[in-house]
Amino acid sequence: MITQEHTREVQREEQELSLENAHILTLSASSIYSEEEERVLGPWQQIRQVLFSPIALVLSRLGIRADALSFTSVALSIGFCLFAPFHFTVAFWLLTTSFIIDGLDGVVARQTRSNSTKGSFTDTCCDLAALAFSVAGMAWIGAIHPALAVLYVYGYTVLVLFLVLHRLLRVSSHWIIRPGRTLFYVCIGLNFFFHIDLLNYLLLVYLLTLPLVGMSFWRLRKAL
Repeated sequence: MITQEHTREVQREEQELSLENAHILTLSASSIYSEEEERVLGPWQQIRQVLFSPIALVLSRLGIRADALSFTSVALSIGFCLFAPFHFTVAFWLLTTSFIIDGLDGVVARQTRSNSTKGSFTDTCCDLAALAFSVAGMAWIGAIHPALAVLYVYGYTVLVLFLVLHRLLRVSSHWIIRPGRTLFYVCIGLNFFFHIDLLNYLLLVYLLTLPLVGMSFWRLRKAL
């Protein structure tokens, strides 16, 4: 009798542990938006899913997976970095293609129901790499002050990694907002088409997000 009760208790604990692990994996496989970012960018993600679904369907029919798109986005951003000092027009269109492809990988993953923890990890790392090469290319041609470039990449990368930990540890990410990549790419476009140089001003404003790194750190440290 005691043995049977003990066995049931062990099985119950194993089931609870499995559910807990499944919940953690689900969180890590989902978006890494903070609470504020989720409210603003969540609806845009749904709109993007609807708009790009036909393209995603074609790509999936061609056997092109989301991970392949993520890696291609990084390769194109490397091309941007290498071409920027010599042929900026070519470099710009490489970056534009990289940006478009970056917006498609998540759509393809959801369209084919292949989104997973591994895919989310790949997408996040590729996004960080693409941003780093994009910033490096603009710094190489003198469009961005090197110190601002380093601080931007550092701040963005750390906040992304911390947001992943916020998800895994279920720690509040309230008021933690990343310095957006999209606005950075828009400023590159303004520079290319209209010769409006706003990049350094944008990165100066983005310095205001650096204290959020400290706030995120202390919240995570307190939860450990």
